Amino acid sequence: MDDIQPLPQPTARDIAARVRAGRMTPEEAVRESLDRIAAVDGAVNAFTEVWADRAISEARELAARPDLADLGLAGVPFALKDNTARDNDVVQRLVQAGAIPVGTTANPQFCTWGTTDAPGRITRNPVRPGLSPGGSSGGAAAAVAAGMVPFAQGNDGMGSLRIPAAACNLSTIKSTPGIVPGRNGRNDWYGMAVQGVIAQDNDDLTLLMRELTLGHVDAVGAPLPENFGAMLDLSSPVAGFGAREEWKEAARQAAKTLGDAGFPVRKAKAPYPLNPLPMLARWSAGVADSLADEGMPDHLEWRNRVHARIGRSLRWSISDRQVVRARSKMEKFLPGDNVLITPALATEPPSTGPWNSRPWSANMLANMRFAPFVSVWNLLGFPAGVVVEPVTGVPVQVVARMTQERVLLTAMDRIAAGGVVGGGA
Repeated sequence: MDDIQPLPQPTARDIAARVRAGRMTPEEAVRESLDRIAAVDGAVNAFTEVWADRAISEARELAARPDLADLGLAGVPFALKDNTARDNDVVQRLVQAGAIPVGTTANPQFCTWGTTDAPGRITRNPVRPGLSPGGSSGGAAAAVAAGMVPFAQGNDGMGSLRIPAAACNLSTIKSTPGIVPGRNGRNDWYGMAVQGVIAQDNDDLTLLMRELTLGHVDAVGAPLPENFGAMLDLSSPVAGFGAREEWKEAARQAAKTLGDAGFPVRKAKAPYPLNPLPMLARWSAGVADSLADEGMPDHLEWRNRVHARIGRSLRWSISDRQVVRARSKMEKFLPGDNVLITPALATEPPSTGPWNSRPWSANMLANMRFAPFVSVWNLLGFPAGVVVEPVTGVPVQVVARMTQERVLLTAMDRIAAGGVVGGGA
């Protein structure tokens, strides 16, 4: 079942350009996506629902819009993460730009973990056979990587966009809170969770972010600021869980690409918070709150029962002061127009399997072992993206100061294209 052959998939920008030019109808674009889902998803298990009739009907309605030729995402099919309602602001922003939802993709219960499975259902990685696609937006990443949709909506509270994007060799960004519209369910894990998208490549990601932010990143691709520079940090935020060599080498190569383009690059060690409790408290209390808000599911996984219990015991400790202090230290370390490059993951993702039936401790250890680099940026609020470094073919993480999405995405463009994007230094 893990021998999955991803299908060739046109990019979101190509589909939108063809629809705007009249070379393809929105219905044709949707039907092609539905055909891909029918052909591949039996092996991948990315989708929880497919809305074939509704998507075709909405495609026909879109074709009648007088502004079709002006829509940035005209006729582009996409998937929603299972925890996101159709009336969520992030979905509505995409629909207003002309995109058409075709179904929902799988996530682990309460979006807690870095693998995507449930009783009787395991989502598989189309590009790393036998391994998990990551989580919690694992179904979203698997759907894109398998060629079923050109992009998918997801959200990120502890790395839930970046982990699966890195596991499936895709592009994404966890933005500064408030930059992308839409709340993450009924609670946002005490400010850590944001909405976003997973795309095939950085050009599609930039297009999607432009539409989602209504122009906040319009200048992506322009020359970087004169005082732009990069820092390279291969050390792990979680003691004892360092990256393996291939993930470090990708980060080194990304830094070299920027250095070869004439930008100053230096090695440095980020002042990661030493106390894990503020992050653990928000993460686990967010799950406890979701359980209280949404009610007891038909089957409450033991790992989430334990996690919620921890959250109820730690909720009292959550304080804004914890974030302010840690963010201030990181802001002093990372100057305004600079980016930080780190490994995206520490190791390959865990093997596919019923992680939902395994103990809390086993899930926690697996998460820390393969994805220690992502969660700290949810606590601090800094935007962080994942992009595939082309020389090694391995994804890297790039981080910027809050609200510096334009600088972040432009640096990611430079890395993705070998340093030749957007004019001179």
